[in-house]
Order: sequence, then C-alpha cells, then structure tokens
Amino acid sequence: MSRLVYTVQEAAEELRIGNSTVRERIRSGQLRSFKDGGRRLVAGEDLMEYVRALRDQADDG
Repeated sequence: MSRLVYTVQEAAEELRIGNSTVRERIRSGQLRSFKDGGRRLVAGEDLMEYVRALRDQADDG
C-alpha cells in the first residue's frame, strides 16, 4: 500500500471486504478515517495499522 488515501470503496477493495464492513469498522473505531468535504477517506497508514491489529489479534488467539 503506497497510496496516501483511499475512499471507502478503495479501502474495501484493498482489504478484500465489503463497503458495509469497512463502514462498520470505521463506526466501531477499529479503522480510522476522516472527511474531506463530503468524502470519507482512509489514510494508507491507517489501513496498515488496521491490518497489523488484525494480525496481532490472530497471533494472540
């Protein structure tokens, strides 16, 4: 992931999950996001942090 920001749809594509799942992760605070005008965006570094957290959870389980 070398892009600076992703739309919700692009983040979903990168994570290989649905848009609604990404939005739920955002609402729950598991995935950070921000608004720019009317668009909801996810920083590339926040996508990586989310994946690291998932990986760490799997390692603990």
